[in-house]
Amino acid sequence: MLYLIHGDQAEAARAKLIELKNQAANKEIREINGKRLDSTMLIHALESSSLFGADVFVIIEGFITHAKKREKSFTTTLSQIVKASETADIVLFEEKEVEKSVLLKLGAKCMAYGYKTPVVIFQFLDSVRPNNAATSLSYLSEVVENDAAEVVFALLVRRVRQLIQLKDNVTPEGLQEWQAGRLTSQARHFTIEQLVRMHKRLLAIDIAVKSSASPFTLTQQLEQFIINL
Repeated sequence: MLYLIHGDQAEAARAKLIELKNQAANKEIREINGKRLDSTMLIHALESSSLFGADVFVIIEGFITHAKKREKSFTTTLSQIVKASETADIVLFEEKEVEKSVLLKLGAKCMAYGYKTPVVIFQFLDSVRPNNAATSLSYLSEVVENDAAEVVFALLVRRVRQLIQLKDNVTPEGLQEWQAGRLTSQARHFTIEQLVRMHKRLLAIDIAVKSSASPFTLTQQLEQFIINL
């Protein structure tokens, strides 16, 4: 059986991966760094017998994202994975959304689980700036109707860290050029001192939530954070 877990909603994607690993507890689990995967590595992972005589459960992480640029070898190895999944359990785990053209190559029998961060979450993150509380609170209210406040909080912390880096003329790792441009525009609404204070406030919220030291829910604390910008 071939499984694909993909998307940028890391917490949900990892939870699904753990679920599949738990279901395969009676098998020998082998995890492969897909960034360097080639045909030889794949054959070795799939055909080497288990020391305990159990079936193997192979997890390949990051193969599609990192190998797709090498189109010829990528297509060949991907075809081998699909063929091998007829007799072995293989999980492809990708931290980004996989293109539809690649999904077609995986075949109709592939069990695909996509975890994409809703657009409204990014609208909320982009709206965070002084004197824009009404808009931000509206987006936040919409977000928490369907997603856990913890997910929003984690993404907000990451966004503030990225803004601090950009304010300090450092481009955060992994940002596309267009993303860096959008975040640079957002950073202009803050001073570096304001951003550092925001980060400290978020840290205090995190400690309060984990220690149950606050009477407010995480959503309520996020609302207070936005209002006080």
